[in-house]
Amino acid sequence: MEQAGRNPDLPPNHPINALSNAHKMAILATLSFSGCLMNFIIAIVLVAFPPMGAAFDVSPSRIPSTIGYQLLGMAVGPVFWNPLSRTLGRRPVYLIGSVLSLPCCVWLALSNSFPVFAVGRTVMGLIGSFSQTVPPATVADIFRPEIRGHKMSTYGVAVVISPCVAPVFSGLIVDKHSWRNLFWFCLALCGLQLILYFFIVPETLWVEAESKVEEIELDKGVYAQTEVATPYGAGRTGVAWYPWARPREYLGLLWSPIAMLRFAAITLPSFYYGSLFAWSVGLTVVMPQTFENPPYSFGTVPLGCAFLAFGVGGVLGKWSGGLAGDKAVAYVERRRGSRQPEHRLWALLPVLPLMLVALLLVGLSIDHAWHWAVLLVFGGLYFFTLSAATGVFQTYVLESYLEKSMDTQAVFQFWKMMWGFAVSFFAMQWGQASGFTNAYAVQGALACGVGLVLTVMLLWKGEAIRMAQRMPVFE
Repeated sequence: MEQAGRNPDLPPNHPINALSNAHKMAILATLSFSGCLMNFIIAIVLVAFPPMGAAFDVSPSRIPSTIGYQLLGMAVGPVFWNPLSRTLGRRPVYLIGSVLSLPCCVWLALSNSFPVFAVGRTVMGLIGSFSQTVPPATVADIFRPEIRGHKMSTYGVAVVISPCVAPVFSGLIVDKHSWRNLFWFCLALCGLQLILYFFIVPETLWVEAESKVEEIELDKGVYAQTEVATPYGAGRTGVAWYPWARPREYLGLLWSPIAMLRFAAITLPSFYYGSLFAWSVGLTVVMPQTFENPPYSFGTVPLGCAFLAFGVGGVLGKWSGGLAGDKAVAYVERRRGSRQPEHRLWALLPVLPLMLVALLLVGLSIDHAWHWAVLLVFGGLYFFTLSAATGVFQTYVLESYLEKSMDTQAVFQFWKMMWGFAVSFFAMQWGQASGFTNAYAVQGALACGVGLVLTVMLLWKGEAIRMAQRMPVFE
């Protein structure tokens, strides 16, 4: 049973046992597509800065800031989506969010001024943020802990590579058609998302059965109430309770992600990972503005295709993150007889120095106008390391407080998106002011140095820190 992905310690109707392996993989593919889609929509403008600037009568350099606005919306949105997912269930959130994204795509396609477009991007971020925090909870709902990291990395790599795939479509569309067709295309993809969620993803929120109270007759006319215990692990999937029936408790759920910030094992890795994500956002903003000018002078379609190098790195990094993390956990568990979230961090140590190498050579290639392949190769190397870090850190944060997995993911996404929001306003300006070599050397040193310190600290004292803050014991 265990080899088939089932858990004999759970009841037959639990999603881990009730769903077939094929159905689980279809669910994972849908979740990955959804996580990819919102980041795809963010990055769809990456090779359309000049025509969009002309349409809105603003400098093309202002268009990248709309990437930050959508990231800002995605940072805040989980505060609203996560409580709904924990009460009404995962499926209603997926369906409501998918439906609301449709008119937002129309808004973006029909925008006639920069402020209207910028607000639309922010709203799209708020709506689409469900795809960044609820799917990891569904992954935890349907997969055993032993393979959870590998499955999370599948979802994570889809999120990481989407900004690398979007410019290809953007270049092909903008080369022959209006930039507005970018968002009509996104509308079609959002429609596909709704169809996939409707037909493939069932409810997976597990609600444990509560003890029943029965009335028994002790003597003639004398009754007493007694609590009848339910079987261990018994429960069902579906609505836990309705928010309007317990408003005070629901307000507590709204506060829960904010309260999660107090846990060092969640906040520190999330904050650090946010910086790694920011450097990748900066790279995707700087690269098109570099390659569209001399000495490179890339056309629209080649410029879009250049981003595929980053996508290749992201795909390859999947195996260095999630799968290697699972292997590390399994190895340490065999040696020590126990399983802890920190054990997967061993998989990150060989990757961190590569971040410094990759970013430093990216900066040198821009300053010295080296062959375009140098920037693409080492930019791809950085996306390799980012994908690996995504699989490790996102699963670590998830497992550190599994009972509140969506709250942990809300913290993870908050810092990721806030860093991305900030860097979109200064990535290009930083390199132009101080030199790209200096800018990327600093980024690489922070990525490698802070990462090593944080990883070693968590390997050494992570479990003790979690226990000191009275976080749940990991099983």
